[in-house]
Amino acid sequence: MATVTLSGVWASSLQGCDEAYYAHMARGMLESGDFLVPRYDGAAPLDKPPLLMWLVAASFRVFGVGDVQARLPVLLVGAAVPFAVWWGIPQTAAFRFVAASTLATTLLYAQLQHMVMTDLVAFVGLVGVAVGLLRAAEGQGWGWVAGLGLGVAALAKGPLAALFVLASLPYAVRHREELLRSGFLARAIPGILPAAAWYALVWREFGREFVDVHFGVFLFRLAAQGIAAESPLGPAFYLVSALWRFLPWWPLLPAALVAGWGAARAEDRTAEWSVGFTAVYFTAITAMRTKTDHYALPLVLPAALLVAGWVTGGGGSRAAESLSSVLCRFLGGLLAVGGTAAAAGLLAAPLQLRLPAAALGLLVAWAIVRCGNLVRRGEREAAWSAVLWPVVLAYAVAGVALRPWDAEPGLRTVAKALPAGEPVVYVAGQPLSQNSCPYLALRFRVDRPPRVISPAEFPSAPPGWYVGRAGDLVPRAQDRVVVRSDWVLVHRP
Repeated sequence: MATVTLSGVWASSLQGCDEAYYAHMARGMLESGDFLVPRYDGAAPLDKPPLLMWLVAASFRVFGVGDVQARLPVLLVGAAVPFAVWWGIPQTAAFRFVAASTLATTLLYAQLQHMVMTDLVAFVGLVGVAVGLLRAAEGQGWGWVAGLGLGVAALAKGPLAALFVLASLPYAVRHREELLRSGFLARAIPGILPAAAWYALVWREFGREFVDVHFGVFLFRLAAQGIAAESPLGPAFYLVSALWRFLPWWPLLPAALVAGWGAARAEDRTAEWSVGFTAVYFTAITAMRTKTDHYALPLVLPAALLVAGWVTGGGGSRAAESLSSVLCRFLGGLLAVGGTAAAAGLLAAPLQLRLPAAALGLLVAWAIVRCGNLVRRGEREAAWSAVLWPVVLAYAVAGVALRPWDAEPGLRTVAKALPAGEPVVYVAGQPLSQNSCPYLALRFRVDRPPRVISPAEFPSAPPGWYVGRAGDLVPRAQDRVVVRSDWVLVHRP
């Protein structure tokens, strides 16, 4: 877990959308002392609850304001969740180890663990809901765990946390008598109260505006109309996205799903929850008009549990395992082609990036092809292990050599070179209404909101400090170039 979490984390700079947006609101909380409502330069967007910003503000207070400090809470949470799965899921030690390791090494999970986003914090809540439901028969205290998990999800992701309840309904309905008899629902209520209190306080301050924005725009409009350009993939978006985001484990999912369906019919509770949650949640996000990769993060938990059930259990279908074997070889072939292309210099990247990428692609390709051969022979545990260790090594090398978490290295250099307290003007190639991400990334790193001008206005602009993307900001003869990379910083005397 430490390998996946820490490799390359020191080379960390935030993306403008959405990392710097959340980090700036957290800094604003710390500076203003208003921890109730997240605000951006004094304005309350009312789109997100405050839990992520509370965590980031706490990190800023202890360690100072910076890119790594902003990501630190999510890194720590992401490192702890697999251990929570290992501790909480009521299965054998081997099952829990496979589930936790599969979760930690799924690409989508590793990516969001290194990003200041609300999704991974809400994922903590989902783990609480799942563990509480699966262990409800063991004692009354597990209702508290589920309620607290739902409360955390609501304070992190807002009303979208209701999808966790909806997707868990098939399991809850099947075991309704047991849940009612144990007082599960009554004991879940206290965990939700902090989130309910926050909603009540913000509604009291903002009234109908809060309801319209928080629920109307960022729930119903998101689902029914969309708040971003609709993907041309349509309903197939998450199936196609899984080919990348669910690496390296998606080839095993056909075998795992079929085995999980059989285990659910045999009243295996973990399989019941996993299959039901996957069916409902996948259907819900597929039906929503707005589609982004990170909405699929909750599916990583049931996927890891189903893979663990297939690896450590019996049953399943030879036809499904044959399909998984073919998919492993197909994926291995794709990675081998990519690695070979990188080694041959066919990719437009510097040599110091191409060589590690080629080595990683070929290593993981070999591991996944070997996994396919072992699946075909029915050696499930060996097949899973054949992928795990090369993938952990690949994360370590990629984090150090490729620096995937360093989103804006040029802008970080600009921020260090800009004199403290100096106002800066942002030369924007596009209106902020069309592309606000670079502005958001810049705003987190400067003391005050930068003035925005177009490239056409820059030649006649007065003396001062100017920053912009290379290509948007073209220095004039009188300008002193302080930084020139993917970002340019100039001082005009």
